[in-house]
Amino acid sequence: MTTFGVRAEAIAAELARNGCIVLECDFRDARVVLPPRGWVPHPELHAARQECTSQRATRRSAQGDEARRLATEFAPLPAAGPLVAVLLTQRDGAYRDHVIEAARALLNDETMTGTDEVAPWAAVRWLKRGIKADYDRDQESLAEGGQGAVYGGVHRHTRIPVAMKQLRYGDEDSIHRMDREISIGHIYGEHPNVMPVLDAAPDGRWFVMPLANGSAASHAERLQRETGALRNLVTAICEGLRLPHADDRIHRDIKPANVLLLDGNWVVADWGLGRQPRGETSVPRRTRTGTGFGSEGFAAPELSSGNPHYVTAAADIYSIGRLIAAILTRERPEQNLPLLPAGGPWRAVVAEATRHKPTDRPQDVDEFLGLLNNIP
Repeated sequence: MTTFGVRAEAIAAELARNGCIVLECDFRDARVVLPPRGWVPHPELHAARQECTSQRATRRSAQGDEARRLATEFAPLPAAGPLVAVLLTQRDGAYRDHVIEAARALLNDETMTGTDEVAPWAAVRWLKRGIKADYDRDQESLAEGGQGAVYGGVHRHTRIPVAMKQLRYGDEDSIHRMDREISIGHIYGEHPNVMPVLDAAPDGRWFVMPLANGSAASHAERLQRETGALRNLVTAICEGLRLPHADDRIHRDIKPANVLLLDGNWVVADWGLGRQPRGETSVPRRTRTGTGFGSEGFAAPELSSGNPHYVTAAADIYSIGRLIAAILTRERPEQNLPLLPAGGPWRAVVAEATRHKPTDRPQDVDEFLGLLNNIP
């Protein structure tokens, strides 16, 4: 027996008047007695439910056929293996619709279907939809910075390893900096020496990138020991900065922790303190950290004096020089104090790159790379 209370008759009558039920129940002391007689759905509602069930079954069948057709189309492309697996194993529903739409879009992308040289994390980007629940995130962070933390994790549907950067604070300036980092990752992420952004929250509070195998800081001993390793690192940084510099974007926070090893390539990451082209930044203070700009010891002198919004590529050249010195000396640079390798060919390179006046340094990455001619 189901008890409704003193208003049972009024409730039942109202339902009946609105066509929701056929009133076939006995009422005794404000109770609906079940059984022998129960609440029977209105015949029209019953028919509507059956029609809905039939339509859902038809839709699921068509959805399954389309998923199998697309999986067959992508089967010859090894790089699309994760996408094919999701198409064939994903249960019916909204996410399968999303996967099907993503696969259809890729079939029209000649750059994708015409080559097998696709990054192992490409499927995460293909399936992006800005929903955090698509990722399983580790509890412990891999690294923490001034505005957020980076966590390891996996894309839930493809099981591809990823890293998720999440804001620690939700203030307007932090969100703006994160949005800047996301934007740079989208614009230049196809370059082999720039960290790509695979997915991001619509409000800019988190984004997903490939999981790197450590930073220049964690590989410092190998970079110091192996012939050619440090030169390869420095060259990669310069190549990663080339296009942004040409577009008048300055990183302003080059340091060992922000250069990551990804799939065998060094990539420039963490563009949150970067300077946008002149005229695109309405509030320059948003890239300020503490009392200056950039990271203490690696930031060029002009970033903590004058107008940091008007610095040039020479500011990043200075930071590269300090990065080289930090790796070779195993010492953390102190702001505005010289730090040079004890000897060898790198000493002259660092000295030229870290001159106090910006105009005395190499003015672009090509001029700086010219200093490496004698570096083994």
